Amino acid sequence: MSKMKLRHAEETDDHVIGELLIRAFDTQNSIKMPGVVSSPERYADLRDRAQKRKDATVLVGEIDGVLAGTLTLYRWGAPGNEAWIESAAGLRYLAIDPRFAGNGLSTVFIAEAKKLATDWRASAICLRVRSGASGVQRLYKLHGWKRDERGDLDLMPEIYLDGFTLRL
Repeated sequence: MSKMKLRHAEETDDHVIGELLIRAFDTQNSIKMPGVVSSPERYADLRDRAQKRKDATVLVGEIDGVLAGTLTLYRWGAPGNEAWIESAAGLRYLAIDPRFAGNGLSTVFIAEAKKLATDWRASAICLRVRSGASGVQRLYKLHGWKRDERGDLDLMPEIYLDGFTLRL
């Protein structure tokens, strides 16, 4: 497999990114959390890339011209940043296309998010992970995030999210 190249997402990427997010999240849920079903509102949010590009830094990774993954990072104070710590960046929508899963691509995105947040002089990076998604939680913990209950978000009956913080 060729090396992944990161770049900022463009308008022409919006549809592909939205579908990649849906495919990645649905694949992960169907295998690891079969009781989880995404709502039409969730799909609409995942497909709304134009607004995300307006409010945040949306990165894509390409391998041989194919979009392999994506990540969205919000600056403190930006619409859509769900960080609960003053001056923290908010990480959302990290997904790897299932065809490229298991190749360490998430690590490349996480490293770039840390670099960007540090360049922005963010105090931390906050993120939320679906409660019960132990593999995803393990990934972030391996990269230094700590469980932070202050960031938990209860949207039951649909979803409960566990908060994680990486201090910079």
